[in-house]
Amino acid sequence: MLLLLNIMRKIVLLLFVVFGMAYAKELSIKSDDGFVLRGFLEYPETKRDTYPVVIFVHQFGTTHMIWSEFAKELREEGFATLLIDLRGHGLSIIQNGKENKIVFNNRFSSIIDLVSFFKKSARKVNFSKIPDDIALWIDYLIENEKIDPDRVILIGASLGATSIIPVPSMQDIYKMVCISPGSPETAGKERVDISLSSYMNPVMYVSSLNDPLGSYKYSRAYMEKSNNGTLVVVSGKGHGVVLLKKVKGYILQFLKQ
Repeated sequence: MLLLLNIMRKIVLLLFVVFGMAYAKELSIKSDDGFVLRGFLEYPETKRDTYPVVIFVHQFGTTHMIWSEFAKELREEGFATLLIDLRGHGLSIIQNGKENKIVFNNRFSSIIDLVSFFKKSARKVNFSKIPDDIALWIDYLIENEKIDPDRVILIGASLGATSIIPVPSMQDIYKMVCISPGSPETAGKERVDISLSSYMNPVMYVSSLNDPLGSYKYSRAYMEKSNNGTLVVVSGKGHGVVLLKKVKGYILQFLKQ
């Protein structure tokens, strides 16, 4: 088990080198319920005392690697980037000394089958704790790295998008980008409502018009509850990071405003 984890870590580090991320700093923290969570921090080439940071939160069944290309573009704009593996995903699969991971199958027979597997996975590793994990990552960065505590930005996709919404109730968040967010029940509806009612900083929601998992409906609902929200709707039925090709320019403009 631990041997397999070490092999995975070596493979990921090799991929970082191949894709131009050789200078990423591997970090780890421990969640309140015993998950060893792993992430990769990289700074821009420009030298400063502190940096604004973008924390990337990936979608269900993927890893931090889905953000590699976009993170590189943001570093060229002066942002530090932290790419994390969510509990049960990638390298964040050890809980209290035992393996606890999501074994994702890309060949689901239907959307209903996928949703059923998602719910089982949520119970297995407790997705409702992901907002708390993100808050712990922010604490770590502020205490140990060259991060501007007033410019912490969250970008999430699908599961990651839903999971970042409650974080402003625990941390000071400068801006958020939620790509294809899902049901508030995943992160806890009460936590989501409290966070949205009190969060005054800018948040952008992104969804395709015909999202197969209902993100357009959820994005509109979140937008209506937000105090300073923007909704970007694109044509088609794409979900998650596949939308980046269409909305990357909007996101960059939003972050630099």
